[in-house]
Amino acid sequence: MNALARPMEAPSGTVALVFTDIQGSTLLWERCSTGMRLALELHDRILRTLLGTTSGYEVKTQGDSFMVAFPTVSDAMRWCLDVQEVLLNAPWPEELLAQPEGAVERGPHGLLFRGLRVRMGVHVGEPELRVDSRTGQVDYVGRMVNVAARVADAGHGGQVLLSGAAWAQVAGMLERLGRPSVRVLGNFRLKGISEPVPLLEVLPLSLAERRFESLRVQEERRGNLPEDAGDFIGREEELDTLRLWLSEGARLITIMGPGGMGKTRLVTHFGSLELGTRSWEGGVWWCDLTEAKTLEDICHVVGQALGAHLSSGSGEDLVGQLGRALSGRGPALVILDNLEHLLEHVPATLRRWIVLAPQARFLVTSQESLRLAGERILDLAPLGLPDESARTLEAISRAEAVRLFVRRAEVARPGFELTESEAPLVADIVRRLDGIALAIELAAARTALLGVGQIRDRLSKRFDLLRSGQRDAVARQATLRGAIDWSWNLLDVTEQAVLAQCSVFRGGFTLEAAEAVLAPVAGGPDVLESVQALRSKSLLRAGASEAMPGELRLGMYESIREYASARLAETEDSAALIGRQADFYLSMARELRGPARGGGVEALRRLMLERENLLAVCDHGLASWPPTPESVKRSLDALVALEPDIASRGPVGITLPRLDRALEQASTLSQDSLLRAEALAVRGRAWLETGQLAAARRDLEQARASFRTLGAGVQEKRILVDLSIVARHEGHVDEAWRFIQEARSLPSGRDRWLEAYTVGNLGIIEQVRSGPGAAVPHLHAALGLFRAVGDLTFEVLFLNNLALAIGEAGGTAEAVRFLEEALAKALGAGSRSGQAFARLNLGCCLLDADRPSEASEHLEAVVELARQLGMRIVEGCAWGELGRAFLDSGVLEVAETYLMSATSILTQVSRWHALRFSLHLAASQASRGAVEEARRSFSALGSAPELENDPVLRELASLLRATLDLIALRAAASGSPEAEQSRAEVHRRLERARHVPLEGASSDLRGWLRILEAELRTLKA
Repeated sequence: MNALARPMEAPSGTVALVFTDIQGSTLLWERCSTGMRLALELHDRILRTLLGTTSGYEVKTQGDSFMVAFPTVSDAMRWCLDVQEVLLNAPWPEELLAQPEGAVERGPHGLLFRGLRVRMGVHVGEPELRVDSRTGQVDYVGRMVNVAARVADAGHGGQVLLSGAAWAQVAGMLERLGRPSVRVLGNFRLKGISEPVPLLEVLPLSLAERRFESLRVQEERRGNLPEDAGDFIGREEELDTLRLWLSEGARLITIMGPGGMGKTRLVTHFGSLELGTRSWEGGVWWCDLTEAKTLEDICHVVGQALGAHLSSGSGEDLVGQLGRALSGRGPALVILDNLEHLLEHVPATLRRWIVLAPQARFLVTSQESLRLAGERILDLAPLGLPDESARTLEAISRAEAVRLFVRRAEVARPGFELTESEAPLVADIVRRLDGIALAIELAAARTALLGVGQIRDRLSKRFDLLRSGQRDAVARQATLRGAIDWSWNLLDVTEQAVLAQCSVFRGGFTLEAAEAVLAPVAGGPDVLESVQALRSKSLLRAGASEAMPGELRLGMYESIREYASARLAETEDSAALIGRQADFYLSMARELRGPARGGGVEALRRLMLERENLLAVCDHGLASWPPTPESVKRSLDALVALEPDIASRGPVGITLPRLDRALEQASTLSQDSLLRAEALAVRGRAWLETGQLAAARRDLEQARASFRTLGAGVQEKRILVDLSIVARHEGHVDEAWRFIQEARSLPSGRDRWLEAYTVGNLGIIEQVRSGPGAAVPHLHAALGLFRAVGDLTFEVLFLNNLALAIGEAGGTAEAVRFLEEALAKALGAGSRSGQAFARLNLGCCLLDADRPSEASEHLEAVVELARQLGMRIVEGCAWGELGRAFLDSGVLEVAETYLMSATSILTQVSRWHALRFSLHLAASQASRGAVEEARRSFSALGSAPELENDPVLRELASLLRATLDLIALRAAASGSPEAEQSRAEVHRRLERARHVPLEGASSDLRGWLRILEAELRTLKA
């Protein structure tokens, strides 16, 4: 024993042993033997000097290792912590500090390593004492000594490790020990030691920032889940929520959702991640209770998962045994999977475990809440779906549901890669599967045999399509039907009956609708109670309505609805149920018809919410066989009622196939001529919006004849206005004028909306005939009337029309203000058609203001929106305005592509606009040097009567022809007669455009005039 160490008696009985060792000493001796000799002397002196101030006993040294005994763990710890701090600031030789094993390392708040790095291990127990008869030196032997040595061997230089037994004796003394940093590392298998040993890292507070690699021993697994979380898609928000709730101290978390939503996959993934954090001393344990039926079953499954030995006994005895076993493990996370069929036993069992094991946390999955105090519920939503407007591969692939489909398809068909053309098909698949994980995985598995398009086409038979090919899949996970069968079989007879009846609703429903339509089982609970039970079992969804604040709506996932619908078909009550549903929604529609047609925002929002239910009324009527007058009337009533919503939100063609079938049936069965005429008018306006002008004229003329026969003058007046719109788009301005004048001659009754509609369309025709100056007063009057009746949809439309007239007259800034107001109101009302019109016209005005990049941003959005809505005229005009934007910017090839797209669409749906963009196309051809092609285009367009009769088109054609003269001027020799002739012609046309009468003015004219003037200045320069 060194003379510096104070003679001490060796402690006996319970002893705290410390082993120390220098990391990397062998390498240091080889590289810097002189420095290492000095460093080792300094090391020994520091350890012994500090030991001399404690109750420690130096047992022995071996090489550079110390074995020291202390009567208490607190004395041992204090010595270890002091040694680490003193070693850091010792006067180490420079030769040593130049080596990687002794180099200086700093952290954000100061010095972390410097000089020799000494690992230290502390363990406590009762070793066997042996005294050397010759020297009197005491030594310790036995298992406890071996454990202490292995604890030290497990660490790294600069690290102090404590066994769990040692920590238990000082856990409450941290304040006296200087509040050291403590980190639980886990349970580890030490060489030669049969049982795993808990290890903790303890460092002086000043060195708390030291970080080390994993211990040099194997950690004992503290759970039955793989630490590699494996392949998992999305759910980042849910994972964050679970972590947050556990950090806040939640003892019980229930993840709810219908079968197939991905509850098991989420909890097993989360459990794997938590196991990897090493933060659960008592482990992370997953218990699958699918096959359990009794309380004893539950206990045996949980006991087997935990590896807990259970003696025989009743269920209550077993519950107590498991609670006590959990209590002894410390912080533990227990995952109980699939509890919905065990709600008779689980709540009371969990309540007892929570009391007996206060450090245990429970994460459970169920289709129903456990209704325990302190329970936190995570209602698992479907996987994220691609936005309805997403069309590109990049945008669609960001959605969680699509990512899952692609990942599983890659497994099913090696080499599978989602393409740009297939991406929208996959988006449609995952939407139709409601983002339900199991359904998506089963659909993706079919890519082994089917193409993406084939899978989408077969979703109408989803229960046959969505079967698993995995032999080891349990029944409820092997097929979509199996997952829903599991939930169905847990319901009582009343709940099954009500769930089957709920399938009659589409797109959600209110509790009032449920009480009016559903019929409870005789002697069973009322509808409210049954609906509440189905909601609590995750078979009905509930959520606040964005469109109607304060209103709660119920709904079903489509797969569950189809399953329930099949169950309903097995009963004899479906006809009466369908009748009650039709009566409820048609009665609502009749109340909304006036306010909705008048553009009332609340009425439109209600129609928007109930669109799918009204379509269901129509579809049930069309499906009746043989059709009856009553079934036909229901279908027509529903379709007529839906017109304001379809016109506002689109797509405008959604009702056309249904109108065709309903009107065909009505031709022989309907006794309501007025309703049939109204439906013809609705179909005519739908044809008009989709750009099918001949079909629109046919239906509207038939409807007009019927209204005239029936003496329905007000309805006939609206049809005449509609026919004026058709004629105007056909290019028959004189006929449009006659129709509008005839409409004005008919009374509007007390219908101010119809008067506004008539006056407003009169203004639009006046703009075509006589220019914007003649149109503005009528458009102002119409706007005022629509505002007075509260029709936001048509207020937005005529804000657009008024702004367009003002803009064409040169008031661009004022027009932009009107259009920004229109866009804001359309967004607020959810009017997608209003948004399309406002952004289209904003694009036009911004082009007139020489802001082509801003204009293009609006116009590109309009193209996509118009396609979704089926508004061909709007789409064509958006393409044309984009062509103008690129033409203004000199990007001629792109401009021509867009202008050709515009004329291709508009030739069929709006002759005036088709001619207008054809003129720009000819100018573009001339600009890029295709002179002969441009001449032929201008020549062909010159024969159109509109260019002679319409002042706007006439003046625009005259100016655009100057492009040919400008090309000729460039090609001619300077000063030649040809050059002078061309120059004179250009100047003549420019001068004519500068002084064009108001009725011939347009933003197109002003825009091209700017371009030509700039070109001419370039030539002069």
